[in-house]
Amino acid sequence: MKKILLLLTLGLFISCSNVQNPEYEKNLEIAKEWFEVFVTEDFDAITDFFADEVEYQSAFYGGPLMNREETLNYLKGWQDAMEDISWEAQNYLPGADPDTGEPNGSVRMYGHWSGTNTASGKSFRGLWYHYFTFDENGKIINGGDFGDATGLVMAVAPDQE
Repeated sequence: MKKILLLLTLGLFISCSNVQNPEYEKNLEIAKEWFEVFVTEDFDAITDFFADEVEYQSAFYGGPLMNREETLNYLKGWQDAMEDISWEAQNYLPGADPDTGEPNGSVRMYGHWSGTNTASGKSFRGLWYHYFTFDENGKIINGGDFGDATGLVMAVAPDQE
């Protein structure tokens, strides 16, 4: 009986331990750097974060899963439309493989974007969720944005005259 209790206790301890993918810490630093670079609006520097083969999910209603060229155009569109962009991270979390549920070194993040629309001068602040999956070279191979992109664009659009 003592052996069974010991095994159950050991099993519970192991199942509750925080098993982490060894690549997570490295990828977390890359993700944080991505946000630091994005707010500078240095588009050339942003392109260096992405692998040649990438799939990225747009935050717009009905938005497509995009390849590298489409992803970079999407990000450039945000940078061109907004000024004084800032990112206030609330949480960075480890991600998991969608098929196995096992930690895969990916990074998920929640936070607030804020800034000013270039055309209207209207300010915005919105809560967003992002995720990045990285290859062995630390390049983003999969990612996406979740937030009310359409609502944000409508809220900061120039007033109709």
